[in-house]
Amino acid sequence: MVSEAGTSLRDALGQKMDELSEALDGLDEEKAGRRAADAEWCCKEVLSHLMGDEGEDILAPLRRIIEEDTPLIGIVTGLPYYTPDRQTMSLAEMRGAVSSRYGELAEFLGGLTDADLARKARVPLFKETPIGEYATMAQFVGALNFHLTDHINQIRNARQQVGA
Repeated sequence: MVSEAGTSLRDALGQKMDELSEALDGLDEEKAGRRAADAEWCCKEVLSHLMGDEGEDILAPLRRIIEEDTPLIGIVTGLPYYTPDRQTMSLAEMRGAVSSRYGELAEFLGGLTDADLARKARVPLFKETPIGEYATMAQFVGALNFHLTDHINQIRNARQQVGA
């Protein structure tokens, strides 16, 4: 039976996507690609990061949590994945790609059961967090929502700094 918690996670993800869309509304192409400082990402780099590594399936780690007993999920942080191909993408194309990627995730979440959400994975990145190294599917997805919040705020700050 589909979980109310899964539906809630799906809805929370949808809300984050709405917030991301609002944060990007009215942004022009030139300012989307402008960095406020050398060490900071431009808005397009943030979107590229949210698109993930080229060829990476956003659902792969979640499927592994369901299919395997306590799989090891490695997460690489801090990479924008802003490849030459992505640098040629328009802001609209990047927005569409992020929306599609997280739309797939939302659909997946809406079909999870309570048993699915209780399954665990070993996520070393979470070891020093309140979640701990052994995260349930629900905690893993909750962390993803926090990740999105951080990047939505990063986009808002980047826009402000470049006068967009």
